[in-house]
Amino acid sequence: MGLFHRNENEANFAGGSKNILESIQRQNDTGTLIYLDPRQDFNTKSTITVAPNEQVIFIRNGAFYGLLPGGNRYEVETDNYPVLSRIRNMLSGGVSTFSCQVYHVSTSIQEVLWGTASPIELEDHHLGDGIPTMVRGAGKFLVRFNIDEDDEACKKAFMQLMGDKSTFTGSDLSFLFRAKISQKISSLIGKKLEERSMSRSINAISSQLEDFAGEIKPFFDELFVTYGLEVVDFSFESLNIDDTDIRRKYIDRLSAAKHTGSYDKAMQQELLENVSLNPGAGGVASAGAGLGMGMAAGNAFANMATTAFANPQPQQQAQPTAGFGGQGRFGVNPATPQPDPTESLSKMKQLLDAGLITQEVYDAKVAEIMQRL
Repeated sequence: MGLFHRNENEANFAGGSKNILESIQRQNDTGTLIYLDPRQDFNTKSTITVAPNEQVIFIRNGAFYGLLPGGNRYEVETDNYPVLSRIRNMLSGGVSTFSCQVYHVSTSIQEVLWGTASPIELEDHHLGDGIPTMVRGAGKFLVRFNIDEDDEACKKAFMQLMGDKSTFTGSDLSFLFRAKISQKISSLIGKKLEERSMSRSINAISSQLEDFAGEIKPFFDELFVTYGLEVVDFSFESLNIDDTDIRRKYIDRLSAAKHTGSYDKAMQQELLENVSLNPGAGGVASAGAGLGMGMAAGNAFANMATTAFANPQPQQQAQPTAGFGGQGRFGVNPATPQPDPTESLSKMKQLLDAGLITQEVYDAKVAEIMQRL
């Protein structure tokens, strides 16, 4: 005898027995992932055949009652599987006394595309103290339903997923991603990129997509299981960082620091350049005030300019000054190399013309240089 006894509500029931696999094949196409069987009544000798690529879930009185895994044939009268044992204990003399809803859940692999509807916002700590950064991405998931009857959250998610629906299709799965899962995917990717920026640059992330996908897949596994989904595979199609003015600014600073050997010196050069390009912004005084220099702004900028534009001088080897034949024998030590006075005067004139130093500072510096000639 088949799985169910005759149900009075089945107008099209054609007598005899029907099993779940036949019902699925006849009434549903391959796009249907979850299907509610219209029959509800069991009898004592019911048999259930579950295909290898599906699960059968029993719902009774609005609660999750049990699950049968795929790839087996079960008989209520003899099988010792827990859910069937409970059903058998509620049956009597072949009369259908057990009614429930039976869902057939396909466990075949489904492809779901993912993409950012809006940029992922994060902070890049590698460039500075939390530099605002926008990232756009797209990817592909291979997922399948895998309901875990030992996971209360998973069972609850399944009940909410179906509600009063009798089918769940591939289109419904895509909508689930757009409506509920997509935002969580974006948040997770942003969080992991932010953590990565703590220790290394994320500028080259577009060339590291395979490694990054493998790094974050375990976190997707944990997220998706609450929807009864198993992540078979995940891959990025693209992941790109928006090229904004503020990111370019900090990238240029790091690049300048590599050439000058000092991040502070790179900042000094940038500040001098910004002030010279914006003479209407308050000149030396306002720039100095912005750095907390107050009335000493002129002198500070002069010193900054000297530091920023001076060529680093090689360290001089200490020379022996004692002993017969030594260079200090007649009280004469090697002279310390001095900057080229012409170059120094030229730089000071440029600073004066740009309004970066006062006439008084310029005159004092010129006098100092001329004394060394």
